[in-house]
Parts: sequence; C-alpha cells; structure tokens
Amino acid sequence: MLNYQEGFERRLKGMPVSPGIAMGVLRVEARGCPSPPIRTILPTELESEWARFESALACTEEELQSLRARVEHLSGAQEAAIFDAHLLFLRDRTILARLRKEMPARLQNIDAVYYAVVQNFMEVMRHVDDPYLRSRVADIEDVLHRVLKNMTSAHREPLCGDCTEPCVLAAYDLAPSDTADLDPRKVLGFVTEAGSAVSHTAILARSLGMPAVVGVPHLVIDSRVGSQAILDGYNGLLILNPTAETLQHYRELQAEKERAYKALIEMKDLPAVTTDGRRIRLAANVEFAHEYGAIKRAGAEGVGLYRTEFFLLGCGSLPDEEAQYRHYRDLVESCAPEEVIFRTLDSGGDKLPFEVLEEKEDNPFLGWRGIRVSLSRVEIFKEQLRAILRASAHGKVGVMFPMVSGITEVKDVHALLAECRAELRERGLSYDEHMRVGIMIEVPSAAMMADVLARHVDFFSLGTNDLTQYTIAVDRVNFRVANMFRPTHPGVVRLMHHTIAAGIPTAVCGEMGGDINLVPLLVGLGVAELSVGAHLLPLVRYAIRHLNYEECRQMAELALQAEDSYTIRNYSSELARKSYPDLFN
Repeated sequence: MLNYQEGFERRLKGMPVSPGIAMGVLRVEARGCPSPPIRTILPTELESEWARFESALACTEEELQSLRARVEHLSGAQEAAIFDAHLLFLRDRTILARLRKEMPARLQNIDAVYYAVVQNFMEVMRHVDDPYLRSRVADIEDVLHRVLKNMTSAHREPLCGDCTEPCVLAAYDLAPSDTADLDPRKVLGFVTEAGSAVSHTAILARSLGMPAVVGVPHLVIDSRVGSQAILDGYNGLLILNPTAETLQHYRELQAEKERAYKALIEMKDLPAVTTDGRRIRLAANVEFAHEYGAIKRAGAEGVGLYRTEFFLLGCGSLPDEEAQYRHYRDLVESCAPEEVIFRTLDSGGDKLPFEVLEEKEDNPFLGWRGIRVSLSRVEIFKEQLRAILRASAHGKVGVMFPMVSGITEVKDVHALLAECRAELRERGLSYDEHMRVGIMIEVPSAAMMADVLARHVDFFSLGTNDLTQYTIAVDRVNFRVANMFRPTHPGVVRLMHHTIAAGIPTAVCGEMGGDINLVPLLVGLGVAELSVGAHLLPLVRYAIRHLNYEECRQMAELALQAEDSYTIRNYSSELARKSYPDLFN
C-alpha cells in the first residue's frame, strides 16, 4: 500500500453510471481481441472447418445462456435481456452468409476469416453517428472473442480472477460478460475509459450493485497499477493516491451509506403501512427456491411472483409432476405461514423458449407465449397444475396465469383446474380447496375487461413491463424506441386504474413497483400489494411507511387527469421526495 502524501492526490473525472464507493488497490486490465493466426486450407477442409465453427458457436451459446441465467437470478429479466442481443448476433444471418461466401474465396482457416468479417462489421459500427449504436461495438467484440476462444479451446479467466486482495478495476472497456463474471469479493468497483450510461456494461453494474464510472479520458495511460484508489460512483470520480484527509472523508461517507441501508434492513419486521393506516403487502419476486432464505431475512411477506419457467425450462428436459411437486412444496414450506404465488409457465417472446419452432415467429411478442403455450400443451400444463395444487396442501398457495387476453382463456384454465382437482381426488391426494386463482394483467384487452374478469378470479397482478410495452407499442429493448418506454404514460396509468377499480385485490409485480419515485402513485391508485426484487424490499418498505395514503390518493387523481408521462412522474416523484427525502440523498 502506498503512503499518503499531500499534493500527490490525482482526481480523474468521468461519468457516474452506478452509485457506491469502492476503495482498494488499482488493478489495470487490457482485454482486446487479437487476430488469430492465418493459415491456408484445402477445399476439402472447408466442411471440417465449418464444423469446428459450429461447435464453437454452440459452446459460446451455452456460455451466454449461463451468464444470462446468472444475471437474471441476481438482478431480474430486464437486465438479463442484455445477453439476448449477444445471442442474436452470434447467429446473425448476414454475418454467417458473408462467412459462407468468404471461406471458399479465401481458403483460410475459419477463425481468421470470421475475425476479418466481424472486424469489418465493427469498423462500420464505429463510424455511425448514433452513440448508442457505437456503444454496441463492445457487445459484438465480446461475442467475437468468445467464439475465437472456443475454436482454439483457450481458457478465458475472469478478470481479476488471480487477485489476492480486493481491488478497483480500471480498463479501457469491459464487455457485458466480463462484468457479469466479476467476483464482487475481489472487484469492489470498476472504471473504464470508454463506455456510456446506456451501455450494457453500465446497466449490469447498476443491477449488480457495483460502483462504476465510465468515460474517463486517458484512463489506462494515466493509471498506475498498485496505486491506492477511491472510486466515487456518485460523482463520477476516480481518486488516485488519496490523501489521508480524502481517505477519511470517503470512509466516513461509505460507513454512513452502509449504516443507512442497515437501518432499513433492521425495519424488516415492521409492517408496510402508511402513516394513516393503509396496509400494503410487500412480497418478493423469486426465480429460484433457494433465494427465499435471503428474501425472508429482508422481511418479505411471502412470494408475490414465483417464475416457474426457470425451474421448468432450465434443466434441458421438463421435470415431471412428482419433481415439480417436491420443488414447489419445498418453497411453500420454507415460506410458511406466508403465501407463495406461482405463475404458471411463461414462455416465449423475450423469455425462455418452450420448444424449438419449425418456423421462426416474425413477431414472438405477439405470438406463442404465456398462457397460449400452456393451453396448446394441455397434458404438460395439467402436470404443472396438479403439482401446484398438491403443494397447496403444505401451506398458503396462489396460482396465476400469464398473458391472459380475455375471458375464454380464464374459463379454459378453470376447466383444467377442475379436471386436475378431480384427478387428485381419485388418487387420494390432498390439496387446498380454497387455493386462490389469479391472472396477470399485461395485455390492454385484459385491463379493459377487468370488471368482467374480476368475477372469475380472486386477484389480479399487474405486469407493468409488458402492460407498458403492449399499451404504447414500444419494445423496451429496441434502442430506437426505448426512450419512449414510459410506465407513467397516461394510457398505462389509466389502464392500471381501471384494473384496480374492478374491486378485487390487485398487486404490482413489474419493475415499476420497485421504483421509489413511483411508489406514491401506485399506493394512491389503490394497489394492495407490491412484489419486488429482494434488494429493493427495505427501500420500498421505508417509502410506504413514510407516505400518507390520502395524499397519495389525491395525487393519483391529478395524475389521472394529466396529459403526458412527465407530468405524472413529476407528481409522484415530488411527493416521494417530500415524504422520504433521505432515500434520495
């Protein structure tokens, strides 16, 4: 560790993209993608070269799927969707067609030709005017590096995998998969010379809770390996060789932030109730059963959304009824006496595929997904329903169905539930006769029919991500229109209000529920439950406990008369900052 000397401190300014403070020894990494050796091949070798390439693609796809699952487990589906772009580029038809054309023309080893084709593509991307498109070059290079590595069987170590003490990582740029691979016990935060707030690396840093700063000019040249460093993710600073005074200031600031979060955690046993007595159930969104121990410690009142597709589709083959029953039962017993709400298989669109389709869907978001998949595979669907029903004998259970668009689907699932109950009675197996049945409100037609649907189900759960996407026809992962994805769009807010007004318990399980700027709006609209990611539970509880329901209700009435999304967001944000200003400091 270097000595602290007055006058030797250096401050490098960049763009803060993920809040937090990291203090440790500076580690500088340069990870590029060098060109592979070039060798001439015979025409008879073309087929074997292509087979080697296909094998590398398969290995790379497996790696990217694994990274996607890890990020989804840690941070949620939207963050994990970053790797969907990697998977699409991996099988990009234009690149593969160009490679097919170049191979017989060049008669060179396929890794060298692939490198040349992709490098040419990246060079075009580097010169486009759109900064978002330019920032995608890092994603493409990441895929290129992985494919080349898998063609040579070279082992790719995680960055800082050999670190013996926690460090602050400095690099020219980081690929998203590099970021997802970082070990938080070894890397406390990172700073890059390239990058932007909209880069996938920045998005991952925020979702993983890792302090990050990007866009620091001349970072790699100006950084000295082994220097003591402070990374300030709030103000976008990298401080090298900090003075004793600076170090003490940041130690105190870091301790203050940690104390504040610890204080929120210590409130875990307090009810989520407003200052004037409005009770809100605060539950957790869960992908994996083993998560619940940590979630319960954070004070979750059960599971408001258990995404069963990760268990069903994550192992290569569908588990049978007995395996599902054991899995669901274990979660229910670990959550008792709180309720677990199981969402049945939600496949298709941007989610895990149920099966390989013979013909590619031109628009999978409007295609074979959610309840449509289940109702077209009745025997598989009934296995899941019977397993959930059997698990209900061991604790409080609810079941809900995704992507419902109207009453016909609701009647169909009720008929299948009745069949499953009869089959279990014949087998002498127990289940809860009063298990709650609900549906996801994600499609505008379902929201508009809420008054009718409410007569046939026990509860609604608002999936605000898809409801926003379908209401305003904006794909949130399409960079050309992503800035239009606004859950406070007046059309979305009015549909939510219409749904809640149907008079049955309504939850929010989409990302909107975890935004402390929008919690006042949701409370004012009358939601009965918020279901959020584990790391957000303490923040949302604190927010609810400092809100006045009557103030929220009056604000929501104003919001319902507003003409644009900005006005609605400002109404809610102003009340949030007035009610719990310390969460914004």
